Parts: sequence; structure tokens; C-alpha cells
Amino acid sequence: MTLSAALASLDFAAAAARLERVVERTPLAPFDSGDPRIALSVKLECLQVTGAFKARGAWNQISLLSPAERAAGVVAVSSGNHGKALAWAAERAGVRAAIVMPADAYPNKIQACRDHGAEVLLGRDRAHAEALCRERVEAGATLVHPYDAERTIQGAGTVGLEIAAQRPDVEVVLVPVGGGGLLAGCSLALHRVLDPELPVFGVEPEGAATLGPALAAGEVVPLKRVTSAVQGLCPPSLGRVNLEVCREHVAGALALPDAAIFAAQRELVNRGGWTVEPAGAAAVAAVLSGALPAALLEGRSASNPLRVVAVVSGGNPDPAQLAQLRTSR
Repeated sequence: MTLSAALASLDFAAAAARLERVVERTPLAPFDSGDPRIALSVKLECLQVTGAFKARGAWNQISLLSPAERAAGVVAVSSGNHGKALAWAAERAGVRAAIVMPADAYPNKIQACRDHGAEVLLGRDRAHAEALCRERVEAGATLVHPYDAERTIQGAGTVGLEIAAQRPDVEVVLVPVGGGGLLAGCSLALHRVLDPELPVFGVEPEGAATLGPALAAGEVVPLKRVTSAVQGLCPPSLGRVNLEVCREHVAGALALPDAAIFAAQRELVNRGGWTVEPAGAAAVAAVLSGALPAALLEGRSASNPLRVVAVVSGGNPDPAQLAQLRTSR
């Protein structure tokens, strides 16, 4: 099966059925954009099981394993949220999991994987982490990729299905993007069930931009250097599978400075009252920092605002960083 055929066969409704009563149908809540021309709603995946949307793809992957694959166990490389989600899903299903994490990952995320019974392997750097993962795959474990895999995209796309049901009149959707699994899944699902012309934008940190360069080049562009501190949005590159989807279904990339993303996190935490990690605030940051393309706001007013949904993708911040945000009000 070609990649295009594989993507065409993705059944988001079937994934939603597998996830029913396992993950949360997260709320869509209004949030003051600070601009009367924008009616902003936030999709609160920070309230998801394991604290992030990653639970959707992880459970979809685990639930589709063959008996032989379940017996051999699973492995993944993750800076945190995917690792925690896979550890949770594997524990729930009685499957052994090994999570390879960078040594500088948030300590709470490392501990969360262990708390769910996973073996945690710490890589000195990206190359070492990938080598540790390959060793487990060669020993028989199934690789569960955090973003560049059809089954992961299928699970993540259920976020898009929920947005379509909760806000069918949405006019713009903003999604944080690192590797692109959430963006690919959401954009494809939304275009299938709502409107193939609905603008869906990926929002990424300037210091780890993967989507913009890939769309411009027409191919995956590996990051040569990461200068962003927004953990969770700093993968080595956009996923190859995800690029195929994004080229057809994503309106563009919005790259923001870290300061704008951390500022949006502060607003979501202090004004919204939600526990949100920096990566989870990126899509909201595009609105609060005024980064939406000006053309989208032409002719808009308080009586005719642009209806925007921004996905808040995760709620697992470093506790010390969160405490600092709360005391800096």
C-alpha cells in the first residue's frame, strides 16, 4: 500500500470508537482573546488522561497490536508526554514498555513513565537515544512512534472530530506542531467532516521550526540546531508521513518566539486556571501575540468575530516552572 493510500484509509471514527470510555472527551472552553474581532475557544487536551493528547495515539497503537507484538512489548523515544502516554496505555493493556528519554527531560515526566511501570532508558543525546531504541526494536519490541506513524495520527485526529462536533461553525483552527502528528490528524479529520477549505494552521517555536521549512522545501528538513526552550515542540524534524498530510491540508505555519509561548502559558494558567505546559500554549500564543494573518481579520468586528479554536495540547509542566508562573502574577 502506498503512503497516499494508507492515509486515505485512516478511519478516525473507528479510532474514536476504540478510545471511547478510555480517554476523555475534553471540553472546549471560551477564552478572552484580548481582541474583540476574535472569538477564541480552547480545546483543553491538558485535561486529557495522562495530561496530554498523546494518550489518544498511544491507546490507538496499543489496541491494534497483534498478540505476538503484545507479548514482545513496545518501545518509544520521547521527551515526555508520548512516553507517559505509552507507559499508561501499556500498563492498562498489560504490555511491557521501554521509554527512551533525553537525560535533560523534565524530571516529573521521567518519573511519570516509571510510575506507570515502564522501563526508562536515558540517552546522553539524540543519537544515543535512537541507538538505545534500535537495540530494543532489534530484540523484538514494536516501535510506537510519537508522531510519524499512521496509527498515531489516527488517534490524534480524534481531537479534530471532537472540535467538529463541539464547534461546527469554527472558521480557523490552530494546532501546536513539533513532529506534526496532532496537526496532521486534526487537519485531515476536520477537512473530512466539516469543510475541506477550513484554514488549519500549525504553530511552532521559531527556535525549533519544522513545519515552515518543510512546507517551503517540499520535503522534511532536519533541524540543524535547536534554540527553543519549549520542550515537546523540538523534535529532530517534521514527520515524513505528516508532511504528506500537511502539504494538502494545512494553510500554513506560524512561528513564534519562545517569549510569546511562555506568555500565553502564563495567561492560561493564571487567567484560565488550567495547568498547561509551554508546548501546550503555543496555539493560543498565536492569537494572544497577534500572529494571525491579517487577511483573516479583514471585515471582522465585535459583532462579527472570527471564530477560532486553539488546541491546548498538554498540561505536564515542570513543577518549578509552573510555581514560578503562579507567583509572578
